[in-house]
Amino acid sequence: MLTILHLRRLPGTGWELRQGDELVEVRLDAGHVLRPEGEMLGVREAAAACGIRPPNFVRDWASRPDFPAPAATLSSGRVWHGAEVRAYAARRRAAAPTPAALAQVARHVAWWDDPERVLARPRLFIARVLARGTAQDIEVVEARYGRAAMRAAVEAAPAGLFDARGWHCWRLVLDLPLDTPLPARRPA
Repeated sequence: MLTILHLRRLPGTGWELRQGDELVEVRLDAGHVLRPEGEMLGVREAAAACGIRPPNFVRDWASRPDFPAPAATLSSGRVWHGAEVRAYAARRRAAAPTPAALAQVARHVAWWDDPERVLARPRLFIARVLARGTAQDIEVVEARYGRAAMRAAVEAAPAGLFDARGWHCWRLVLDLPLDTPLPARRPA
């Protein structure tokens, strides 16, 4: 039986080799050869597989150190193996903290107050966790609220909550402008 292969130029990237509708390989201009092992996902497809919007995907998911490494970085963007992205999304969704875990974190960072009242003000709660919490507390908060909420909490943090070191650390970690001064109390 005769097998027909189709070769197509990918401008600025390389060449695509297909057998019918099936992608056989992509030969990049840089000399690398990609042989897809299953489905390959670009940014938009990977975001859909994770159930989030594409702009948030790159910032909040693909930039995480535990996110699967891209199979390749093309001129059009990064591509990942679909199975790896779906497995990561499933692990991350399964790790959603329980209300009891959140209450325990609230008791840890605001021991003087009722956990329900602490959790009723999420921005202040998140800021308190970032200023006073343990690494495990921060993981629980990030799994529940996400990085966008953590950024908003740092931006809205009240004066006196962060010390200078913590303020600059979280601004660096969360990709916030570093030249913003630490909130200060106003003189009476």
